[in-house]
Amino acid sequence: MGTTISWKIINGQILDVFNQEFIKTDLWIDGETIVYCGKRDDWQAQQTYDAQGAYVVPGFIDGHVHIESSLLTPSEFGRLSLQNGVTRIFADPHEIASVAGTKGIDYMLSTSQNTPLHIHYMLPSSVPAAPFEHAGATLRAADLKPFYDNPQVNGLAEVMDYPAVAHQDDDMLAKIKDAQRAGKHADGHGAGLTPAQLAVYRKHGIDTDHEASTAQEALDRVRAGFNVFVREGTVERDELALLPAINEKNESRFSFATDDKTAGDIQNEGSINYNVKLALQAGLNPALVYKMASYNAAQAQHIDQVGALAPGYVADLLIIQPGDEVQIKDVMVAGQWFENQAQPILSLIDRRFDFTLALSDLALPLQAQKPANIIKIMPHHITTKHLRVPVPVEDGYFVPNQDFAKIVVVERYHNLGYGLGIIQGLKIQQGAIASSIAHDSHNVIAAGDNDADIFIAIQTLKEIGGGQVVVHQGQITTLPLTIGGLMSDQPFETVIKKHQELLTAFAALSDLDFDPFLTLSFMALPVIPSLKITDQGLFDFEQFKFIKIQEV
Repeated sequence: MGTTISWKIINGQILDVFNQEFIKTDLWIDGETIVYCGKRDDWQAQQTYDAQGAYVVPGFIDGHVHIESSLLTPSEFGRLSLQNGVTRIFADPHEIASVAGTKGIDYMLSTSQNTPLHIHYMLPSSVPAAPFEHAGATLRAADLKPFYDNPQVNGLAEVMDYPAVAHQDDDMLAKIKDAQRAGKHADGHGAGLTPAQLAVYRKHGIDTDHEASTAQEALDRVRAGFNVFVREGTVERDELALLPAINEKNESRFSFATDDKTAGDIQNEGSINYNVKLALQAGLNPALVYKMASYNAAQAQHIDQVGALAPGYVADLLIIQPGDEVQIKDVMVAGQWFENQAQPILSLIDRRFDFTLALSDLALPLQAQKPANIIKIMPHHITTKHLRVPVPVEDGYFVPNQDFAKIVVVERYHNLGYGLGIIQGLKIQQGAIASSIAHDSHNVIAAGDNDADIFIAIQTLKEIGGGQVVVHQGQITTLPLTIGGLMSDQPFETVIKKHQELLTAFAALSDLDFDPFLTLSFMALPVIPSLKITDQGLFDFEQFKFIKIQEV
């Protein structure tokens, strides 16, 4: 008798990522590991899978993602991701850490045990993201260091505080060095950085970036020695702009990421499988694209024996119909065929909505005919433009309209106050929206065209313990997010249904063609250009300081 192996996949086109070619042969899997690619007469398989001419490729890998942005817990995110062919992710739990500190990280680590999805965590580097907003926690290097003993932890997540690195802040450098001393690495976040500034990141060992939005920016990062994650999320849709930068000489430096993507968008268009689809439809070689979606991402994240269909590699693989539609027939993760079964959802009791707000607090005094500093939304991007234009003023107070809405951020952890501003691009009429998702500190953020509805939206959010709210002519629609105000404790099917109801309600207020809540959530992130608002007021990224809505 010869050797008995767990599985043999026959009649498949097996992807050889190293030579970038498909080979018509057999693939042998024993337990969690691939043991051979080719024909063998001296082995027999306990079970045989007939691929019927389909592609057999490594499981997709998301190089950088925030699970919380899906509105799902890790276990439900895993169930949704796996059915889209994603078998491994590198997640930054920055959002829940900003709300609940180390308790939030512990929660993500523990609940990740309830999914077969391989989840590697990158420890949040900037909690808070910058000293220009109040968060629910502050995490210093000493707070993060013990987590490197956990095998699920793969390094330090997107270092977004460039000034701290450039000025060699002791705690920031300690965070980077602690990761490196533990045999890990640090991800970057180079939004708006010049080649000279990128060099500062590389000097300190930061070696990935997901913030390139043009082909030139992507090439600048490759030349500087970065691995580039080509991002295609719900708001940030950079892939089509970056694909022209990829060629046979530099392809090993490119892989895919979603960063922030809602459960509804993952269900409707896909996760990394959608990145793959876009690349294939743009004419890239399928073998190259599938390599980018797997092996390249593993290499960028310093993970060995992952992302290839070769002996010794983890048996994460997909059976995919040839063509550019990326039709996934079956998913294997760690040697087991994935079956879509719901898992227990763990709770995290940390709502913390400790604030008081009066309707009168929303009044915004301004001078008529005088230019005001305005946040202008850039559709499908988290960056904004800084406008200086006059806005409607009556009796000494700003009056919102369809063009200019009022925006407010309320500090929700310690009742420390609020910031008011004006935003263009939401097109809201006769209503308001509010959310407890406001990157990165996740205070309460709201916008609308009248103070009464804004106030109702904020108070409703407080009553339900976090989530997202639409108010329109007395009608209130909610999506409760009871886990830290960020994630639902419901199955992903329920969350997607409730989220769609929310978007339908918003459609009565505005004709936007992009997700208003995810866009709104980034209006409070001061480390992203150009003008943002936090609980402390209006922040000018270019000057890196707070400014008044109207100059004196």
